[in-house]
Amino acid sequence: MFLFHNNYIYINGFINHKSIKMKKLFLLIFLVSSFSFSQTTAMIALVLEEGKESEYLAKEKNWNIAAQAMVDAGMIAQWSVWKRTARKGDENWAHYYVFRRTTAEQDANPGLWDNWKEVVSKVFKGKSQKKIDKMLSFNGIFKDRRERQYKWVSATGWRGLEWEIGDKGYFHFMRQNNNDFVKFEDQLWKPVAQQEILDGYRKFWGLAKIISKDGPTKALNTDHTHIAFNFMTKKENKPAMQTPDDFLTQKAWEGLTESREMLPGEELTLIYSTF
Repeated sequence: MFLFHNNYIYINGFINHKSIKMKKLFLLIFLVSSFSFSQTTAMIALVLEEGKESEYLAKEKNWNIAAQAMVDAGMIAQWSVWKRTARKGDENWAHYYVFRRTTAEQDANPGLWDNWKEVVSKVFKGKSQKKIDKMLSFNGIFKDRRERQYKWVSATGWRGLEWEIGDKGYFHFMRQNNNDFVKFEDQLWKPVAQQEILDGYRKFWGLAKIISKDGPTKALNTDHTHIAFNFMTKKENKPAMQTPDDFLTQKAWEGLTESREMLPGEELTLIYSTF
């Protein structure tokens, strides 16, 4: 549910084409047309105080209930919590990421949040507001909290497969080096990802542009401009990518490489999500 749960498309074999290729082509067109680029996603990086993980997860379990109430009330489109796989020597990297997605209509109506406590209190029946506030409070849990917001600039669309707790996602922070970067990603890399969707190895690929950073994020002094996301299926034995070795194709891929700097991929595991 990382971010796109409401865009799931389930196609149930109602197209009776003679050609499997035509079926796949229709599926691909349908998926791309269903994807909304007007969404805004808040990507919240959370660094926990030592020994606070169990307490943190208990709080997020409560927030999962609250976030679902917000989704049902039309305040947000989707919410999820992902645990980042730690790597040796990555001090001050986030332990967890929270993603909160909103539609253009929700962004244009900030008044939706005016009664959020009233919305949430309905799902914690029998508890006082003071008790609910304590259940949702992260006081003393975070060592650091950093927020970025992004919008999609290129994406495959979402293959209609449901999320399950424990699913994996991957992302790369990127820096744009020239004005051709997004075009290279869209016209070279996206077709590769689309074919992997059709072959059953991938659920989604998307490139997002970072549109805002809060103070703690700016304090990191990083120059990331974009984030690439990858979600694969559990199908195994994906063949290695092969590209034609003609001059023009090779130059195109060289252009893609030169158009951006990319950090190593980060692995995420889904812990909680609205459905």
